[in-house]
Amino acid sequence: MHRLIDIVQELSLARTLDRVTEIVRHAAREMADADGATFVLRDGDHCFYKDEEAIEPLWKGKRFPIADCVSGWSMLNRRSAVIPNVEEDQRVPYEAYRPTFVKSMVMVPIRTLDPIGAIGVYWARRYQANAQQVQVLQALADSTSIALENVQVYAELETRIQQRTEELAAANRYLLSEIEERQRVEAAMRELSLTDDLTG
Repeated sequence: MHRLIDIVQELSLARTLDRVTEIVRHAAREMADADGATFVLRDGDHCFYKDEEAIEPLWKGKRFPIADCVSGWSMLNRRSAVIPNVEEDQRVPYEAYRPTFVKSMVMVPIRTLDPIGAIGVYWARRYQANAQQVQVLQALADSTSIALENVQVYAELETRIQQRTEELAAANRYLLSEIEERQRVEAAMRELSLTDDLTG
């Protein structure tokens, strides 16, 4: 639990999606003592495997129909999937897992009320995750949900600041051009007041 508190603090300081995924994939693997972890985002009716940390490459950067993968099942059902044997669980598209090291897994939804993603951990051996491990992973997923919302708010704030800065710069350029024009007119008027057409 002390480690989870540290991770929540790290997530509270994350300002980008990449930083959030880096923290989460490493933390999930560490806390579950797993051989791999993945960070999945919902992308409409697909699951996007955004990032992973594992003993061998898995599915980073790939998209799968939400109805055809365990992360999708976890999101659609708004609950964790604990799978001690991927060969025997009907929720697992075993053909996708056959070439990998994965024998057991747990998948938890990010934001259970309206899932926006999932966090998965994998073992290269048959393993039955206990209730405490699942609970800690779900707590991590809940903290991740808040971190992702913070990232979105931060990005929107940065966009607004950038837009406002651009608006102020444009206004400043306009004022400078107005000043230059006024100075030009004043110089011309001064020249006219000091010079007559006959003598120059």
